[in-house]
Amino acid sequence: MKKHFIILPFLFLLFLLTGCGSEPTASPKSAAKAFWQAVIDKDMEQAKSLATWETVDYLKYLNNSKIHPERFNLGEEMIGEKTAEIGVILHSKSQGQESIRIPGRTVLVKTEHGWRVDVKKSLGSVIKHTVNNVFDQLNNMMQKGIKELDKTFSDSMEDISKGLEEGAKELQRELDKAMPEIPIQKNQGTKAQEI
Repeated sequence: MKKHFIILPFLFLLFLLTGCGSEPTASPKSAAKAFWQAVIDKDMEQAKSLATWETVDYLKYLNNSKIHPERFNLGEEMIGEKTAEIGVILHSKSQGQESIRIPGRTVLVKTEHGWRVDVKKSLGSVIKHTVNNVFDQLNNMMQKGIKELDKTFSDSMEDISKGLEEGAKELQRELDKAMPEIPIQKNQGTKAQEI
């Protein structure tokens, strides 16, 4: 009988530990992974169950064919006592295809029901990172354009300089033809008077 009392609490503890571990919202990473997979699978009911109640309405923006991700990768984790952020990269195409990479952060909040995704903050993060990437790309394009413009301007200035130099030489040749040198005659026999 004593053996049953020792084994029974051990089994109960084992059941609790494995039961909590398999819960999709037991950890921030498992909640984020389950959430993004539900979004990709277009299972908005599952995504709803993994989102904070206050931000469920924002799921409609993820259930849009124009911006619907086809896959995701989770990255760096910053986990606090009540909140967590996990880096995410959303991809516009399936694995093996060239796709647009949309970086962001999955923001999670610990609730009485486990970890839940704050959809509003997560979308805000994705938008912010996307805008920053667009500006970075535009800046790089402008820098490249400026370098090319600078090189073109430099080449043009060099061409103009050569053209002006050749024009000046040509003008000198023409002037030399038009006005032949007048020989200077020396007066012999006259001396300059001193004043």
